[in-house]
Amino acid sequence: MNDSSNRVAVKGSAESSAERIYKAAVIGAGSGGLTLAIGLSGFGHDVALIEAGRVGGDCTNVGCIPSKALLHAAASGVDDPFGHVRHKRDQMSAAEDEEMVGHETIHLIRGWARLTERRRPHAVEVTTPDGIVMNVLAENVIVCAGSQPVEFQITGLDPGRLLTNENLFELTEVPAKVVLLGGGPISLEMATAFRDLGSKVAVVELQDRLISTEDPLVSSTIEAALRERGVEVFTGTSVERFDKETAHLGNGQTIAHVDRVLLAVGRRPKLTDLGLDIAGVEYTDLGITADTFGRTNVDGIYAVGDVTGNTLTTHGANSIGRRAIRAIALPYIPRIGSPRVLPNAVFSRPEIASVGMSVDKIDALPRVSRRRYTVQVADMDRGYTDDVKHGVVIVDAERFTGKILRAAIVGPSAAEIIGIFTFAIDHGIGLRKMFGTVFPYPAYAQAVSQIADDFLRDTMSAVPREWLAMLRGRVRRRPRNG
Repeated sequence: MNDSSNRVAVKGSAESSAERIYKAAVIGAGSGGLTLAIGLSGFGHDVALIEAGRVGGDCTNVGCIPSKALLHAAASGVDDPFGHVRHKRDQMSAAEDEEMVGHETIHLIRGWARLTERRRPHAVEVTTPDGIVMNVLAENVIVCAGSQPVEFQITGLDPGRLLTNENLFELTEVPAKVVLLGGGPISLEMATAFRDLGSKVAVVELQDRLISTEDPLVSSTIEAALRERGVEVFTGTSVERFDKETAHLGNGQTIAHVDRVLLAVGRRPKLTDLGLDIAGVEYTDLGITADTFGRTNVDGIYAVGDVTGNTLTTHGANSIGRRAIRAIALPYIPRIGSPRVLPNAVFSRPEIASVGMSVDKIDALPRVSRRRYTVQVADMDRGYTDDVKHGVVIVDAERFTGKILRAAIVGPSAAEIIGIFTFAIDHGIGLRKMFGTVFPYPAYAQAVSQIADDFLRDTMSAVPREWLAMLRGRVRRRPRNG
């Protein structure tokens, strides 16, 4: 390959005839983008990786890595917790950047990208930091532009005291009192970290319970744990305004002496200035419309990760990214099959993890066709030795077969134990097959064998009744024609 084949042409330059056509142009070097670029390069393809910010995206720079580093620093009593976080973050980001810069088949291009047309090969226009406009041509384009926090101003609050995940880790001092707006994963993790750091913490959630996408028992368990640690929890209300350092809530209550406010009410996909309309790519306010292989309505244009709104997790982006790699690199393999089930995890203390059907879908199933099993972690021997007060394992399963519909855990090592249920759901292993599986004593994972024991006891003691109940439930949930 001669030198000119390695060039990316600058618009209007004499090099336009030497434009290189990549197998793929990946817009965004976050978790999904890195997975795609590295995966496609592993099949021997040349890839253009386009990034305007720091390599690693949100996960490395303002998300997963710094938040978990802060949790560790807070729990370990590190003298300069935020300095420690920035060191860990910058070290990882630099390593990822160095890997991409030195990669043989991945060409890292720094700049802002936008689609310019829908023909193949697709043209991506990149504006570099020094103002140069370049055309990158590729057979396939994968949009991995990520997401950003939902932001809004609060009447009476100094904007300088407002935090999001994008500036939280730039703090140099531990706030005396923090109000966290939102009761989702970010708030629960940061409530844990700030309490460990010695801050007074209040969580304000508009819904009537924390982490409302989870089972109500999960919500009540984590709320009880937070309250025991001294966290104030206000649900079913919001912050309406500030009067100096006092937050006034919609329910008439107030929170005094507030130092900082962290916005953690949700995220929205980054859709502006991507040229989606020009390329004819369908999207809504929730994100780019893409299937489980990342395919959009335009042939050769894919979208993966937060920008689709289909998943807001690193492992979710990686999972769909791998399917997109398969679709691009192995086009002769039929694009069939469902994606693997995606677990969720919140690294608060105690941890929260779940996998399987959504709570709403579980609630919509006929109760006669399913059974619910719960184990209180405090009642387990390991819970006893570790003085666990707040923890629960919940499994919803189909009657008779033991097919796992959903599992949720609140407690130590929840994010690790949920992998047992994730593997079981992926491979069709129900509670019946789990019966007799041996876990080390006294591990928290023994809750799995306890639930399997309870299921088999219920089933084997009344086989005909359990079998008929399962069948009745399946008939009830069968959709009617017409």
